[in-house]
Amino acid sequence: MLMPKENIFEQLAGLDVYGYGSAEQLKLEKQMARYFEREYERWRGNENTPMDYGLNSYEGEISKRGSRDESTDHYNEEYQVYRAFLDKDYMAYTMGYFGATEEAPEITEQSLEQAQENKYELLIERADIQDGQTILDLGCGFGGFSKYLLKKFPNVAVTGINPCEVQAQHIRNELIGKDDDFGESRYRLIQAFCDDITSETIDDEYFDRVVSVGLLEHVTNIDLLQQIISRVLKKGGKCLHHCIVSYDTMPNYLNAEDSYMGHYYPGAHIWPYKEPTRHNTHLKFKQSWFVNGLNYWKTLDEWHKRFWESIEQLHPEFLSVEKAEDWNKYFTLCKAMFCPNDGKSYGNGQFLYEKI
Repeated sequence: MLMPKENIFEQLAGLDVYGYGSAEQLKLEKQMARYFEREYERWRGNENTPMDYGLNSYEGEISKRGSRDESTDHYNEEYQVYRAFLDKDYMAYTMGYFGATEEAPEITEQSLEQAQENKYELLIERADIQDGQTILDLGCGFGGFSKYLLKKFPNVAVTGINPCEVQAQHIRNELIGKDDDFGESRYRLIQAFCDDITSETIDDEYFDRVVSVGLLEHVTNIDLLQQIISRVLKKGGKCLHHCIVSYDTMPNYLNAEDSYMGHYYPGAHIWPYKEPTRHNTHLKFKQSWFVNGLNYWKTLDEWHKRFWESIEQLHPEFLSVEKAEDWNKYFTLCKAMFCPNDGKSYGNGQFLYEKI
């Protein structure tokens, strides 16, 4: 028998886990936001490259193999938890676009579901995706962008690559198994890390477009990734990366292990906005856009709210008290990182390349 929701809140509060919107939680969020605001001010205008701090995006493995399994652990959390807080249409575990820009850092009122569609439209526009193209959804998550593409364009063919078991199972069971758009002639899922893909898996010069959303944070050797993408991209084809970035170079966040983010994303990096633009060897860099961080703050805030609205259904069957505390810390930490300075210090970057 489920406990009344109030009793669950009281139980968690007794362990210093305070729910969304509570006075204690709001106080903590403000304190953490002030901390990051000071950190961003400390590094404002820093144009040093990551190489100046010992991190070279042209060398080494594409990602840290020693932390690969750990890096996917966060994405392999209990499936029902993700279902509870992500948007209902696409289960997109990346930023929704709520309209905040550098010039006008203001959030427009709309649903999380609409904000995720807004992001997809932005990606389509900037990657110049057209009907009839072959598209690689690199690091495809729960398949949300693939789903949107297949629905919008009746003649595109999409390949998704994802190493995470929980997300791949969702695609197999909820999309390939139920959605007519995910037929064999239009969609293919490859469960693997991107650097495990060979010419036996994907032919050379096969795709018109390659899009990654939330992948570059997990890549150490961007140059090697671009080389892999160049092999599978047709001449004249375009690649668009969308990832979390800091506007200035912040050495404390270049390696996730140097901050508390390493608890959730071991082996990950927060690249400064200019770093991906330096990569111009295998693909020609064309253009970049900084996407205001308030868009991700609002996305996280909505996830946080939905998480606590579902706590009665999640706890204790799918979510222990310890895991509830861990998720609450995650939402709190991430929201605090995106909101300072009206979202102008920490947000998302979008980077467009072309194969010449």
